[in-house]
Amino acid sequence: MTRRAEVAPSQVGLPDAGKRRTPGLRREEVALLAGVGVSWYTWIEQGRAENVSGEVLDSIARVLQLSENQRLYMRQLAGVQAVPHPPVAQPEAEAMRPFVDNWWPNPAYIADHAWNIVVANAAAQALLGIDSAQQDAEGRPYNVLREFFTSPHMRAAFPSWKETAPTLVARFRSHAAHHLDEPAIPALAAELMAESAYFAELWDRHEVVEDSCGPEVLRHRDVGELHFTRATLDFTRRIAMRMTVFLPTPGTGTEAALRRLSHVTLSQGMNAVDPLGETR
Repeated sequence: MTRRAEVAPSQVGLPDAGKRRTPGLRREEVALLAGVGVSWYTWIEQGRAENVSGEVLDSIARVLQLSENQRLYMRQLAGVQAVPHPPVAQPEAEAMRPFVDNWWPNPAYIADHAWNIVVANAAAQALLGIDSAQQDAEGRPYNVLREFFTSPHMRAAFPSWKETAPTLVARFRSHAAHHLDEPAIPALAAELMAESAYFAELWDRHEVVEDSCGPEVLRHRDVGELHFTRATLDFTRRIAMRMTVFLPTPGTGTEAALRRLSHVTLSQGMNAVDPLGETR
């Protein structure tokens, strides 16, 4: 009712019929413009309607000229899945760089909703062989899932690659459920099913796991095995980006090894190191 009172008829293409007893749009006008019955709209506005569809709520949001946050809030109040529309433009990668560079020498990267790398710090580049400033051999952005299943550099970085793969796929499927309307995700899954029989087997299991935190073991030729706790931190769902940070496990020598690795990457050049420590 508050938002309805804030929208003038002229803002939605209705003729201005002079002064009204109450400001804004009438219920009948909102119902007409949203394509729903007046009684049904009245029940929705009064909180008496049950099983309201997301499509109807989005039509009402459009008529009332709600912001994206207001649209999602209305859906949440109605008990309907509240998935943000994808942003028109993602933040520039360099604007996100301080978030990962401030974790140095701990590896950190930011990925988008399809797990394409947006930006990675030098430690992540050295360990995982990913460079957000470049593209892969096919001209595509570096993708965590694709690299894991197709890149020998990424495979070498995981001592227990085969044992890690089921959890990684289950984490990706769980995350993908928040972006069901995004074509990039099924396209990536179809691509990897064609390229990797092991991925196809794991994808067909339909397993899902919570992916916010977990143990991770990585290997680098110069410093050996590194033991981490992997933590994934979400930015707002509106931009659909997540930062993954690898925090050294106490008592494993990983913190000292990362300091040694930082000297290696700086001496060799951050863009000239693969996950095995070999210059390209």
